Amino acid sequence: MEVRLQAKRMQATLLEADPPSIYRMDPSSEVDAAWMRISDTRPMVISKEDVIALKKDVKRAAKWPSRLGFGSNAYIGRIDVFHQVHCLDALRREAHFDYHYAHKYPGGRNDTPPLHKLHLSHCIHLLLQNLMCNANVDIYTHFWTDTLSAPQPDFNIMHQCRNFDAILEWQTANGVPEGEFFALELPAEYGPPVKMSREYKELWNFTGDRPEDLKGEGVA
Repeated sequence: MEVRLQAKRMQATLLEADPPSIYRMDPSSEVDAAWMRISDTRPMVISKEDVIALKKDVKRAAKWPSRLGFGSNAYIGRIDVFHQVHCLDALRREAHFDYHYAHKYPGGRNDTPPLHKLHLSHCIHLLLQNLMCNANVDIYTHFWTDTLSAPQPDFNIMHQCRNFDAILEWQTANGVPEGEFFALELPAEYGPPVKMSREYKELWNFTGDRPEDLKGEGVA
């Protein structure tokens, strides 16, 4: 996949444009579908060489089973930007808590389980790290208005952007159905799985078959 840079002007006014961007609209089935389309987190097939280039241990990287026909050199990967958009969508949904969650958590945010709260914390921290990692040093100017005493910032500036539509088009064509992913089972040749912390196991209501299964090594 070749991703080229393109000049793009930000749509960053305080008031909504006419017509408004669907991503700024109040929640609805149409708006939710639009966000789902751009947060396509389906896994994909990457090669052993890709895993090595990512500086990951090929012995510990999960592979696709041969029954799926991807070959013996097929590892499981995902494109990070879609996880980031998924996290942004989680914050959007939280901003419209009543619409998305009132039926499930009638007591409000205080009624949500630890996993819900930790997911939001994870998403905020992940997005912060990505903003800092890709720190944008483009400059925006200001202009005077007849409304405020201080100049108004002009956030509608040009950026050099990766072509997100091209990335999304590739993902749409190459993503593996998540049903295949969630049907995977630990293969015998993988060896012992990574032991997670007790807190992680409790978060997912994992009990195991033996009392010692709840013990962990604090990996996550």
